[in-house]
Amino acid sequence: WSLCITVSEREPRDVRIEQLERENAALREESAALREENAALREENAALRNELKELRRIIEQLQERARRGKRQAHPFGRDGEKKDKKRAGRKPGHEGAYRPPPSQFDESVEARLDGCPCCGEAVFDVEELIQYVVDLPEIRAHVLRILTERGWCRRCRKHVRSVHPRQVSKAGGAAAVSLGPKATALVVELKTRQGVPYRDISELFGRYLGLPVSHGALVQAVRRLSDKATPDYLMLVEELRSSPLVHSDETGWRIQRRSAWLWVFCNADTTVYVIDYRRSADVVLEVLGENFAGRLVSDGLPALDKLSEHGFKRAQCNGHIIRRCRDMVVDAEGRAVAFPRALQKTLQHAIELGRRRDELRRPLYREAVAEVRQSVRALVAGDFTDGENLKLAKHVHKHQNALLAFLDDAAIPPTNNRAEQELRGAVVVRKIGGCHRSEAHSLAHAVLASHAQTACRRGERLAAHVERWMSLHATADPPTSNC
Repeated sequence: WSLCITVSEREPRDVRIEQLERENAALREESAALREENAALREENAALRNELKELRRIIEQLQERARRGKRQAHPFGRDGEKKDKKRAGRKPGHEGAYRPPPSQFDESVEARLDGCPCCGEAVFDVEELIQYVVDLPEIRAHVLRILTERGWCRRCRKHVRSVHPRQVSKAGGAAAVSLGPKATALVVELKTRQGVPYRDISELFGRYLGLPVSHGALVQAVRRLSDKATPDYLMLVEELRSSPLVHSDETGWRIQRRSAWLWVFCNADTTVYVIDYRRSADVVLEVLGENFAGRLVSDGLPALDKLSEHGFKRAQCNGHIIRRCRDMVVDAEGRAVAFPRALQKTLQHAIELGRRRDELRRPLYREAVAEVRQSVRALVAGDFTDGENLKLAKHVHKHQNALLAFLDDAAIPPTNNRAEQELRGAVVVRKIGGCHRSEAHSLAHAVLASHAQTACRRGERLAAHVERWMSLHATADPPTSNC
């Protein structure tokens, strides 16, 4: 009886042990499975971390490329070093350049060789050696004192005064001292073409030219001068309206906190700047007029397509398309590389063909031009699965006549480099000076920058124009028959 009780008492314990052993085995299997899963997840996590690191590197490269593409100044660094670097200096056979001896000199000094500088003994076979040192003279401000007279006219019953041809202002008292035309012209040149801030110009005048002047006085002088130069500015606009070929481009600008655009319109010897809030064809129509009979060379800004409604003849820049193709070749993958690469090669061939226009016989040249046009039509007529290729193909298909207009007329350039070069000074002004605080200052900049750049391209002295604008002699009230 006692044995039966012991056995019956052990049975539940054994069952419990077996149950725990089974649970323990199951947990061990689950733990092993979790360890394997954890190891797999760790490997996957490491792979994803590496992939994320690579994607971040690619994003940084794309952002840097996009930033360089948007920057209008030349990048400070290149993506890679050129393999075939040109040797520095002049090409073999190039004639050397040197400063010729001056035809006259202002001062002469001598250093005679009375003896050997080492031992003091006499030297023989002495010959003369001549050198020239070209330097700036000591600069001091030229002060012109102008004496005028004022008196009472009994007949007119008013005060009248005399005016001297070199007089630039009638102000008296605290405003009796005025900045002269040469100094004002230098201010305009430094500010509009070189991008030097007014405070730096003020410091330059005080330290090196002996002419202390505040930057506020320079600002006011430029504002007053722009009002007097506006009629001649409008004459420059009229010259462009009658020009057979005008280049146009635009760059971003700021007036206070508002976004604006600085436009440039230029031909071979005339440059006109316009600052406007709009980036549309209306600016072109207002500057050149709706009846403009020449040809406008520009980039592919879609807003200018409206000009076709007014009968504008246009030519587009191939340089923009070539640069776009070059960037697309770098970014595209697989078969998407073929179209931009082929289009770039075709347009470069077209530009080279235009340069060799005079070397080829006319029938041969016409045949080559027809082949180029056919190649462009064939390239843009394909089926595109890549979005960027499709967008570029549509643009070239729509504007292929404007892009290849230079092949039919030697006067039309293949690119819009002239307008882009005229914008470089404006970009420097924008980066250093931060544009303008009011519309009045932006208008003054547009007027005077147009005159300064036009005078530079024509080889004229800006000071000569400033003297004419600032002179009061031409604007003095002439005597009438009643006086």
